[in-house]
Amino acid sequence: MTTNRTRSAFTLIELLVVIAIIAVLIGLLLPAVQKVRAAAARTQCLNNFKQIGLSLHSYHNAFERFPSGMQVPTNWYTAHQRQVPPRGYTASGAPVEGGIYSWVYRIAPYMELDNVYNAFDVNQSPFFQYLPNLPQTGDNTVNAVTAKTMKCPSDPRGDLVCPDAANDGSNKKIALTSYFGVVGRNQFQESQGQDGILYVNAAVRMQQITDGTSNTVMVGERPPSNNLLYGWMWAGVGDLPKFGSADVVLGVREKVGTFPTPGTQQSGFAVQSGTDFFRRGEVTDPQNLHRNHFWSLHHGGANWLLADGSVRFITYAAGTAVVGSFNGIPNVTLLECMASRAGGEGTTQE
Repeated sequence: MTTNRTRSAFTLIELLVVIAIIAVLIGLLLPAVQKVRAAAARTQCLNNFKQIGLSLHSYHNAFERFPSGMQVPTNWYTAHQRQVPPRGYTASGAPVEGGIYSWVYRIAPYMELDNVYNAFDVNQSPFFQYLPNLPQTGDNTVNAVTAKTMKCPSDPRGDLVCPDAANDGSNKKIALTSYFGVVGRNQFQESQGQDGILYVNAAVRMQQITDGTSNTVMVGERPPSNNLLYGWMWAGVGDLPKFGSADVVLGVREKVGTFPTPGTQQSGFAVQSGTDFFRRGEVTDPQNLHRNHFWSLHHGGANWLLADGSVRFITYAAGTAVVGSFNGIPNVTLLECMASRAGGEGTTQE
């Protein structure tokens, strides 16, 4: 005896309905996955800041002061005002602790990066020394050693290394960072700047932060520039007056000079003047306009390290919200209040 069996199958309409349902589910799921990834990256970034904060406090414990943002010799490019470096100058006019080296270099031993710290000879220019016991090639410069703690995980650009920092075909690489020391309002003493913690030639002690360590920002976010020429980690001079601004440190309402000299323009750089402030930026930035202000790849604001070692996410509104006039300075923003160590602006919250 034989039996006839019939096979059931999807009709074309049913198949299309199933595909449509799957597409809708994927469409609903993707934003959720992206949000989870963004939240995870922001948390990892926050943890990076905590490690930086611990390292800065360890440095302070050892030297009874925070490090300078960077230090410059007496015969520098500019006569703009700055104080004498913490340990003064050598007979040749160079800082005793070494010129141009950044605050990140100073705290390297406290981030388990002794190999980088010990490989540099601070009596020599940091550009470009070589790692010991390796061939002296562009790939083996000490400057090229990366540090995961100094890179925001939200940045999609890999290890963030400038491929030819010398711009001479020598393949001398420079490691980049997403985190910048806060000089205060701006980089110029003449414009009531250098009022933060990590500015040029600085030697700020905890006791000098009279606005309160829990109210004063010390490190903020700014991704490396579009052309990877700004954001050098171990040492950097920045634009004129070459006090490190836009390279290793930055003001929260930075006075912007021009590049490379007033009234000139170089391909890939926009001539800017005036001030720039904490606002949203873009990685795709052909004229590198966003090099002169703090910003992050997180939505709505950025992580900031405060002088007490805590980390706070601050929205972009703090860069434009005017809270009053202080010490003769009009239209002071909330973030400016938080960037000064002894401005007397009182407790600020964001």
